[in-house]
Amino acid sequence: MVAKNRFAAINHELNKISHMQNQSVKSTSNNSPLLFLLILAIALRVYNINSPIIGIHSWRQSDTAAIARNFYENGFNLFYPQIDWGGNSPGYCETEFPIYSFIVALIYKLFGVSEFWGRLISGICFLVALNFLYQLVVKILNKKIAFWSCLFFVILPLNVYYSRTFQPESLLLMCSVIGIYYFINWLDSEKQQDLILSGSFVALACLIKVLPIIYLGIPLFYLAWTKYGIRVFSQISLWIYSILILISVAIWYYHAHQLFLEYGNTFGFWSGSTNRYNYNIVLTWNFWTQILFRTAVRHFAIFGFPIFILGLLIPKKTRQEYVLDIWLISVILTWILVPVTSLVHEYYQLQFMLPGVVFMGKACSHYLAKATVQVNYKRAIVACLCLTIAAGSVIYTIDYMFKERIEKSAVFQLAQQVKQNTEPKSLIIATTASDPTLLYLSHRKGWLINHSDVTEEYILSRAKLGAKYLVGSFKFVESYNLFVDDSQKQKVQNFLDKYPNILKDSMNFIAKFPRV
Repeated sequence: MVAKNRFAAINHELNKISHMQNQSVKSTSNNSPLLFLLILAIALRVYNINSPIIGIHSWRQSDTAAIARNFYENGFNLFYPQIDWGGNSPGYCETEFPIYSFIVALIYKLFGVSEFWGRLISGICFLVALNFLYQLVVKILNKKIAFWSCLFFVILPLNVYYSRTFQPESLLLMCSVIGIYYFINWLDSEKQQDLILSGSFVALACLIKVLPIIYLGIPLFYLAWTKYGIRVFSQISLWIYSILILISVAIWYYHAHQLFLEYGNTFGFWSGSTNRYNYNIVLTWNFWTQILFRTAVRHFAIFGFPIFILGLLIPKKTRQEYVLDIWLISVILTWILVPVTSLVHEYYQLQFMLPGVVFMGKACSHYLAKATVQVNYKRAIVACLCLTIAAGSVIYTIDYMFKERIEKSAVFQLAQQVKQNTEPKSLIIATTASDPTLLYLSHRKGWLINHSDVTEEYILSRAKLGAKYLVGSFKFVESYNLFVDDSQKQKVQNFLDKYPNILKDSMNFIAKFPRV
């Protein structure tokens, strides 16, 4: 009897272990597509991850990196971000909420200053965004579409590039996806912790950039409407959710504006000479053709765009699924609200790719699963998929990675000369227009001017404020813009005749001023 009981107990334990193993295998099987995507994403982003800040949009990365380095060197005051181009002032600047730079600065505290850590943070944020995008698409659609969507999210060239640059775009993508994901969770469960998590990440997205108020706010309102209808306006939780987000944004940007009023430095949100709001260009064909061309060629790698269009045409099955269309339209609306910025900066189209890749995923899932009668669609989709990978690889390599080669970077070479020929704490005047890359790479502070401003009167006025050197190049203006104006070159040369170039270099110059 005892032996029989023991046998039954052993058999029960074996069955229990077998069940656990089956559950484990099933869980692993369910997670294997996401695991594959995460590994692929890492593999595509580790190349050149320790590159200095050079190449495409180095000016934007340099400002972000400078703020991080200044937090590390001058005290971790999150509410007083400092740039390098504030002359002899502390450099406090009206800017977006600098949480990304602050996180990187905290890592500097542990491991020292290196651009690698900023790029790593961007990569990690992308991986988190990838995970939540996968879960979000599973929730709205299904796992097959989630896999295809996230595959495109991982491999499209600008998604790869901006998920390893030193700027907060990956953090913004992450906050956007998580904010919507937990909002849908809250609609399903009505658990307050889901709404709190959603509100926290949406608020952070709006602090990093103001525009998420539009391109996240409208889709979130639609999702709430699908559940509550007209009763959405009587939901106290949603009122608190919205008001707290708006208050946090208002407080930060009011404070940031006070920094501009006191110190005069701004990225041009509401102040300064930057014109972000020239609405006349919205009415021109040039505006729309340029944005459409750039989105189709660079973001969708040309051949991904037809896949996206096919996905748009697939009929919707649920009301909730329409949130993807509304998300797209909301992003396009922000292009209209800040037309100049959207036209100049290609990373302002990155948010379009979050719902965009889902439509690509829908097309692949739909047409690749069709019967042989749809064989032409299958061949077209497979051909476009292969060509997207090929075109994306060419775009990424030639237009982006080639520009991160140190030996080909004129601004990097000049920065090394500045380090070698000027004192570490000396203030310099850099003739790189609005591009701070030279200041950042040379680890110097000072003023940014155009070559046309190189007059003895201007230089001496800055010398009285502590400037010691005029630094620049006859080869480039901004790091992305060649110096081709011969009259301006002659103007600089005339100045160098009075204050000789201390470099034995015909392309670059460092002129030292006498004490004033």
